[in-house]
Amino acid sequence: MQNLRSSNVKIAFLSFLLLIGVVIITGRFFYIQLIGREGYVEKVVEKFPKASVVKLSTPRGSIKDRNGNDLAISIPTISIYAFPQLVENKEELIRRLSAIPEIKERDLLEKLNSDKKFVWLARHLDKAYAPYIKGAIKDTNNVKAVGLQEEYKRLYPHGSLAGNLLGFVGMDGEGLEGVEYMFNKDLKGKEIKAVLYLGKLAIGPITEDMETKEIKLTIDLGVQTILEDIRDKIVKQWNPDRVGILVIDTKSGEILGLANYPTYDPNNYQKYSPFHRRNFVATDLFEPGSVMKPFFIGQALQKGYVRPGMWIDTEGGKIEVFGRYVKDVKPSGTLTLEQVLIKSSNVGTIKVARYLSKRDVEEILDKIYMKDKFDVLPGEVKPKLPNFNYPANILYASIGQGMASNLLNLCVSFNALATNRVIKPKILLEEKGQVLRENIFSPQVFRWLQENLRKVVEEGTAKMARSDYFSIAGKTGTSQKFDFSTGRYSREKVVAYFIGYFPATNPRFVAGIMVDNPRGPNPYGGTVSAPYFKELVERVAFYYRLEPDKLSK
Repeated sequence: MQNLRSSNVKIAFLSFLLLIGVVIITGRFFYIQLIGREGYVEKVVEKFPKASVVKLSTPRGSIKDRNGNDLAISIPTISIYAFPQLVENKEELIRRLSAIPEIKERDLLEKLNSDKKFVWLARHLDKAYAPYIKGAIKDTNNVKAVGLQEEYKRLYPHGSLAGNLLGFVGMDGEGLEGVEYMFNKDLKGKEIKAVLYLGKLAIGPITEDMETKEIKLTIDLGVQTILEDIRDKIVKQWNPDRVGILVIDTKSGEILGLANYPTYDPNNYQKYSPFHRRNFVATDLFEPGSVMKPFFIGQALQKGYVRPGMWIDTEGGKIEVFGRYVKDVKPSGTLTLEQVLIKSSNVGTIKVARYLSKRDVEEILDKIYMKDKFDVLPGEVKPKLPNFNYPANILYASIGQGMASNLLNLCVSFNALATNRVIKPKILLEEKGQVLRENIFSPQVFRWLQENLRKVVEEGTAKMARSDYFSIAGKTGTSQKFDFSTGRYSREKVVAYFIGYFPATNPRFVAGIMVDNPRGPNPYGGTVSAPYFKELVERVAFYYRLEPDKLSK
């Protein structure tokens, strides 16, 4: 009886072990089939000297402007691959293939002499080369060692146009910078890994009917072309380090055009440094200078600390601020509050800012969204503000010193001066507009600011922005660049601004021009940026067929 029990225990134990084994084998089978199949196949294939698993670039969704014009598309190309250890007549093959302009002889030599089992000799070539390449492979007896594979290449039909915004795509079809990177998940096609064996594709070729998602940007190709033409004129005249130009729809927040200098052609991104590829409108911070004055003066009016028509002694254009002297470009005596803004008096603005508390300053900067970023453009950075517990920082900030912003934030903030609202900017056309702040100023203060910002152009520091056709309102700015080597503000290097909106009687667009370190006589916002703002206004307004609001006819 005891032996029978012992036998039953052994049988049960063996059955249990057998069951465990079946579960393990079955689990491994399902893992390979459902989960780990790709990795398992790769491990097996890599053990064969005459086969390799490769990742192929597939078609991406196109990027279009608001009107459906192509900004980025995918086109079919061919790539040459090889199994170096199997290649015959290397010198002759190199000679034949290097006749193609895009292929360098030294690159082929290095790749064919490598210890790697598989190499790409050249990628994304024009399909017109296919007959010649096939002939070279056949003539050198390398049909089983060298082959062609169809892939897709990113093409930017307009070259460098909007290049700093669009970004570019790498060899494997992944977005690496700009919009291509930011929306890579939406744009990228299905990832395909193919098994190449002795010059044959074990997995079928890429087909053109693969599903991709296109995206439409708010950019208008016509506006973009205008901005880039104006940018080129600025560069030719002033030879600056950087230029940023931006146009936004005041009602929707849609970014209609965005130009940068330096720029680059994303079709040949490898030839350019990272500096050339930056989107300076969003990625770089500069002290804004006098473009901040309307907000500080407006806040003092809003709080009732000052009143329209109030007289302010500008002390001959020089004032001491906590041990440092601040001067006006054009010294004056006693000015009205309106003249302080129109003539852009540093001394007058600082005297107004003395009324403001830390809470007042933080309140207005929060209202105009100068404390954060919008996360709508790649590489976007938020403004940097000083510690307003120190009264000196309030006074310097009122004239745009000791704080820093990108052009995007400044233009969005100026929407508060154009419409009394702050709209979140957007780059995707399908996104809904979003009002971030409303009723920034009382109706009385808002009207006062609009009236005097228009006078800035008609009779103040921005007279060179005056148009005979359209009313323009805005503010010049000239900020000295801080020299960290000397610990002082530079006397030669400045950033010149004009930021405003148009038509002033019924604001449709807000725009800004920023010129970093213009070289030439009188490099101020009123002489560098203002004249080109006038050209921007007239060309964009006529492009949209707006009715001139300054003609009696």
